[in-house]
Amino acid sequence: MRLFFNLLGNISKLISALVFICGLIMLSLAVVDLIHTIMITFEQTENKPAKMAVGLLQTVDFVLLSIVFFIFSIGITLLFKHETEEKAKLFAELPKWLQIKSLTELKIILWEAILTTFIITYIGDLALHKIIKNEPFSLAQLILPGAILILALSLYFLKKGE
Repeated sequence: MRLFFNLLGNISKLISALVFICGLIMLSLAVVDLIHTIMITFEQTENKPAKMAVGLLQTVDFVLLSIVFFIFSIGITLLFKHETEEKAKLFAELPKWLQIKSLTELKIILWEAILTTFIITYIGDLALHKIIKNEPFSLAQLILPGAILILALSLYFLKKGE
C-alpha cells in the first residue's frame, strides 16, 4: 500500500511539473504577443491605437492564463504533499490566499482567476470585432458573457453556502 501512495505522490509531482511548464509556455506566448504589440507602434496602419489595445488585452489574457496554470500547479503540489516540516515552511512562505488546504479552496481560487480571464478575453474579442473589424454585434457574442454570468452566480452561491 505504501508503494501505491508513493507512486501516486510521484504522479502528482509529474502532473504539477507539467502544469507549471504549461504556465511557462503561456507566459512566453504573452512575451511574444507583447513584442508583437510593441512592433505595431512602428507600423503605419489604420486603427493603430485600437490594434495596440487589443494586443495588450491579449497579452494580459495570456498572463492571466499562465497565472491560472501556476496556481493549479501550486495547488496540486500542496494538496498531494505529505504533512512534513518542509510543507509547513512552504505553507508559511506563501501568501494567505494561496495557502490551499482543500480541493474546494483550490477550485474557488481557480474559479475566480478563470472568471477574470474570461472577462479580459471577452473585452479583447469585443474590441477586435467592433473597433478593428467593424463587424456588427452578433448573437453569438453573447455566449461568453452568458457563461461568465452563470459562473459568477455559481461562485456567489457556493461562497454564500459556506
